[in-house]
Amino acid sequence: MNANISAEQVFRELADVLVYSGNNDFYLALIQALERLLQVDHVVLAEISPGGYEARTLAVTSHGKTISNFNYPLHGTPCENVVGEGFCLFNGGVVEQFPKDDLLKELKVESYLGMPILTSDGTAIGILSILQDSKMTWPELGREVIRIAVSQIGAEMERKNNEKRIEQLAYQDPLTQLPNRTALQERINQAVSASYRTQTGVGVCIIDLRRFKEINDMHGHEAGDLLLKAVSARMANLLGDQLFLARQSSDEFTVVSTNTDTNGLAQLVHRIHECFVDPFGIGRRRFQVEVNIGAALFPHDSDTASELFQHASIALDEAKLSGLKECIYNASMAEKLNRAHAIHARLIEAIRGGTLSLAFQPQFDTRTGRLHGAEALCRWQDEELGFVSPAEFIPIAEERGLIRELDALVVQKAVQQLEDWHQRGLSFPGRISVNLSAHHFEGIDLVAELERYTKSVGPAVFTLELTESAMMRNPEQALYLTDRLREKGFDIALDDFGTGYSSFAYLQRLDLQTLKIDRSFITDIVDNEQNQSIVSAIIAMAKSMGMAVVAEGVETQEQTEILQTLGCQFVQGFYFGKPVSGAEFERLWLTEKVSEQGVLL
Repeated sequence: MNANISAEQVFRELADVLVYSGNNDFYLALIQALERLLQVDHVVLAEISPGGYEARTLAVTSHGKTISNFNYPLHGTPCENVVGEGFCLFNGGVVEQFPKDDLLKELKVESYLGMPILTSDGTAIGILSILQDSKMTWPELGREVIRIAVSQIGAEMERKNNEKRIEQLAYQDPLTQLPNRTALQERINQAVSASYRTQTGVGVCIIDLRRFKEINDMHGHEAGDLLLKAVSARMANLLGDQLFLARQSSDEFTVVSTNTDTNGLAQLVHRIHECFVDPFGIGRRRFQVEVNIGAALFPHDSDTASELFQHASIALDEAKLSGLKECIYNASMAEKLNRAHAIHARLIEAIRGGTLSLAFQPQFDTRTGRLHGAEALCRWQDEELGFVSPAEFIPIAEERGLIRELDALVVQKAVQQLEDWHQRGLSFPGRISVNLSAHHFEGIDLVAELERYTKSVGPAVFTLELTESAMMRNPEQALYLTDRLREKGFDIALDDFGTGYSSFAYLQRLDLQTLKIDRSFITDIVDNEQNQSIVSAIIAMAKSMGMAVVAEGVETQEQTEILQTLGCQFVQGFYFGKPVSGAEFERLWLTEKVSEQGVLL
């Protein structure tokens, strides 16, 4: 920098460069102009890293040539003074003053003039430096030029940082720092577009953390967040940089693999499972995380990027419902899902329109042959779908939040049937059994709701059937609710007994009146001595606690005789009667086929 420089020309040409702020090459164009206009040897533009310990160059020129960008520590350099003090001028002997600055030595710099680049709130985010191989003869002009330049650079850097922050918010998950759902969709689109050109496959795997909500509920959301961070870090580490990993929702992650095929996709699913073999340590706790994985492959089973992701989602649903933990998409899964959607839509109309019907299956006393009661079972004959099995529509009702309405409808229709028989002078012996789902049993208004539904006939004609799993989801609440229901006059039966995990001590605490032995023990009871022993033990245990026992699924005379020998008092099954409509039940067992109040002839 020398005294022969025309200040007017410098400012005019500087203004011409500054108007290009916002262009991709603005920084380089600016420092090239500064080197030329101020006739200096070197110009360095750098941004300060978070923490303020390091700088990274954005543009560097030396004797008219561009130097590749690099990082350098601020400590021991004149730039450190700039960050701490503002404008700094070392006009001569700068290498001696900063002997640890290797860059000054390498460039053989004699003088240094630098100024911090500030944001609108005064935070230093960068440094603009002019370096001279000799003393500067006109540094005041350089100072004013730099002041104007850093003002524009600061605005430009702040704008770019804001854009980067906005992009992070748009494309990055703030908790795990992984790409988010938006970034994931763009990546899948890009991979599929490239696949058309390269003729290679694209695989997508969606990973769902099983029972993650339980971790949040039991240990708090902070522990849940720490677990998600640990999961994302381990998956990123074990899967490597060649795979795209994203967090797409609360407890779901997605992996995208390019240049793959069916074997590669299967191997990827296996690798993902390996990420969850070891438990995750969160503080003093250790969590063993299990996952469900759904996978799909383009173009093997998908035609577009959106269809690829959709098919992986369908496979994930299948993995959850089937209990297989992992599924790779095939066409039958889509057909199954489409039917489930159709059943769901029609089921809403059927429940709220009251078009579902009840079938009644009789229960008999093995000692007297008398009708002991009946179980009310829901049946659905749809105009569009035809007959839909309860095994198909009840899980859908549970999964999609319709089961409480369905349970309530069954109770109300059972009440209507009892009212009709009573009004026509027909006496129904025993109780009507109705099934309650685990979701319904957990409702805080369950007791009041059932009492309201059964008010016209009274709760004493109803047995409420609950499964062991429903009871054990919240044992203390189950104890409270069963006590309340018994106070109102309902009987409680434990359904499908033997397939769950109720302890003898727990059964003693519950106020139960009936155990229903699961049909799986009855099917092979004739030839299976172990099943006979199990049934005998159940009957003995029930009697010791004053409970009645009903055997389900009785289909032959031989089964009946064994159950009588073992002391089973009540039976239910096709051998004695299939589920039939209320009118048919009345004809078979409440009128001409019955003598002395329900004795089977």
